[in-house]
Amino acid sequence: MTAHGSPGLSTPSAPATGPRPATVRRRAAERWRAVVALAVSVLALVSVAPLPASATAATPGGADRGSAVPLPVPDLDSSFAATNEGVFTGAGSTGVWNNITWFTYTPAQSVRVFIRATSISPSGWDNTLEVWTGGSLVTNNDDFYGLDASLTVNLQAGTTYQIGMGGYSGGSRGSATLTFATRVPSPPLAVQAAFGDASADVSWSAPADMAGGVTSYTVLCTPEGGAETECATLGGTPPQRSTHVTGLTNGVSYTFRVTASNVIGPSDPSEPVTSIVPKAASTTTLSTDPATPVSGQPYDVHVTVEADGGPATGTVDVTIGGVVHAGVVLVDGVATVTGRTDPVGTVTLAATYAGSSTIDGSSGSGSVTVARRPQTVTFDALPAGLAYEGTPVVLQASASSGLPVTFVASGACTVTDGSLQLSGVGPCEVTASQAGDAQTEPAQATQTVDVARRGQVVTFGALPTLVYGQGALTLVASSSVGLPVTFSATGACTVTGTQLSVTGVGPCTVTATQAGDELTGPATSVVRTGSVAKRSQSVTIEPLVVPVFGGQPSTVSARSQFDLPVTLSVTGACLLDEAGRLTAVGTGLCVVTASAAGDELTLPGEATASVLAVGPDSEVEATLNRELGRLAEGAPVSARGTGLRPGSVLTLEVHSTPQVIGTAIVGADGTAVVTGVLPAGLEGGAHRLIAVGTSLDGTPAQFELPFQLAADGTILQIQERSLPALPALAATGADGVGAAGALGAAWLLLGAALLVLRRRWVARTGA
Repeated sequence: MTAHGSPGLSTPSAPATGPRPATVRRRAAERWRAVVALAVSVLALVSVAPLPASATAATPGGADRGSAVPLPVPDLDSSFAATNEGVFTGAGSTGVWNNITWFTYTPAQSVRVFIRATSISPSGWDNTLEVWTGGSLVTNNDDFYGLDASLTVNLQAGTTYQIGMGGYSGGSRGSATLTFATRVPSPPLAVQAAFGDASADVSWSAPADMAGGVTSYTVLCTPEGGAETECATLGGTPPQRSTHVTGLTNGVSYTFRVTASNVIGPSDPSEPVTSIVPKAASTTTLSTDPATPVSGQPYDVHVTVEADGGPATGTVDVTIGGVVHAGVVLVDGVATVTGRTDPVGTVTLAATYAGSSTIDGSSGSGSVTVARRPQTVTFDALPAGLAYEGTPVVLQASASSGLPVTFVASGACTVTDGSLQLSGVGPCEVTASQAGDAQTEPAQATQTVDVARRGQVVTFGALPTLVYGQGALTLVASSSVGLPVTFSATGACTVTGTQLSVTGVGPCTVTATQAGDELTGPATSVVRTGSVAKRSQSVTIEPLVVPVFGGQPSTVSARSQFDLPVTLSVTGACLLDEAGRLTAVGTGLCVVTASAAGDELTLPGEATASVLAVGPDSEVEATLNRELGRLAEGAPVSARGTGLRPGSVLTLEVHSTPQVIGTAIVGADGTAVVTGVLPAGLEGGAHRLIAVGTSLDGTPAQFELPFQLAADGTILQIQERSLPALPALAATGADGVGAAGALGAAWLLLGAALLVLRRRWVARTGA
């Protein structure tokens, strides 16, 4: 780089291959403008030194770091106006930000410099700063003072730097003042200090500064004979120029100095302000003991001196009624003048405290009024429970002065010869008074009591037995003072006058009351409680019709004495349907119960009636439905029973080797039917169909139907019906007794069977 302008400023040398003619002309123009600006700056320094020089017009820089122009300033404690108008570059193309105009600088000595861009036109546009060297970014900043950028950078001697001013966004362009500063501020001016209680208030004026403004102030405190220390540091933008310093020692002389700091460093200390001695503030107050002195009696005057640090020490000059008491010593902050006496009137008071080396002086004033001597009246308490026409009360009272006491009364009482007469009802106020004299204050004592109404007692006996539906009863009660007694009732009864009437069931409470009058208090109410019982009821059942099993049901009629709902139930051999009709389900005793549950007024009632249920004879029959000469296997058979016990079982079997063909449950009407077919494998010979059920009385009911089969399984005979000729029959199961004997026996049985078409057989032992 070659030197340009003043020492320390330089520009980069041109590239080996020359720029285009337009570029050469532009750079030549820029350099010419820089030379002119530098010349103007030098003239300004000569005419107005030592103030820093600044350019008079906005100076454009180079369009990139390679074409950066020298800074148009004589040194790094100057400023000039720069512009990036006409520069159109994107972020990252030539530097960090947009639209950067570039300047170059090579310091002769290493230096720490503050650089700030302050927008000029347009005002407040968003500018940026960045510093590069050798293609490397050193530092950059966007917003430091609002939208204005600033930065502090250490520059090395002999190193060339490129300083770029740009905009935050693609449209950020304008002019800005670039301020350079390498110096600390000058010392703060016009430092002042005023003492307080272990404190001081220190203030000062702002110093001159070129490095972006003062960033902090430091207050230096030096106690007499001690070392200087930092006693306060103030920051901010800008920092405050006054502070309240605490933690000082009262009575010690202090010296204060102030330094100012910017981004470069601290200034020299200011001129000192000396002989500042903190002292604690004090207050002086006066009081008397007693607070209100009495004529002829001694009293004390107290002077209290208080400081923020605690009780004051030293002496106080006290003036009482024009008499001066000088040099009264403070003990724990209090000076006392004792034994003062004064007549009735107002006495002026004053006190002055001169202060000490650590406490500021103060004074106080006031007055006190001397009064007549007091006295008290002691009045014995009136008894409690006073009532109209009660026993008179003897009043007792005395005055502390020994003077006589008088009594007056008002309200429901009077005073006669020192006794309290209870003449009415209500508040009674009694006052014991002593009027006092020239030296003694009057005094009195008052008591207020309530004179109550006289008492009374009500007598009321127990209630008699109460049942719903009974007639009215007469109540009797009396008052001990003869006043009329009234009655009221709650619950299951009412009272009209003295007549008690039952209205329901449950508790009945009757209250006897005497409310009193203007002279008599109400009596304690007497409450009697009884219980009204429910009435009883009777239930009747009309005579029952004899129920017949299988017959028509009969209606059961029952009624409550009070026409309440009646519920019917039956036990035994009968049932009741929903309509209340009685039906026999067997034979035997039927017991009907009629119940009325009662209600809130009536007890439950019940009645019973009984009747014997009768029924027809039980009957069972069996049928074999197949023509003679046909095979027995699969022949339809059935059994039917009537007059049987409902719920029992009707069974149909085939013998001689028993086989059950079917069963059926007997219905409520006593009937049952079983159907089926003859099984396969029946041998030739005599057989029986047997139907067995249970009679209404529990005994077995049975029916047998005999039939004969040929050896090939065809039916030869059913009871009396038979084919014209019968072949020899084989024995079947357990019924066989040999071939010839069996056949003869079968013919005998068949002959007997043909005599009966239908029979009924009842046997208790079964088949």
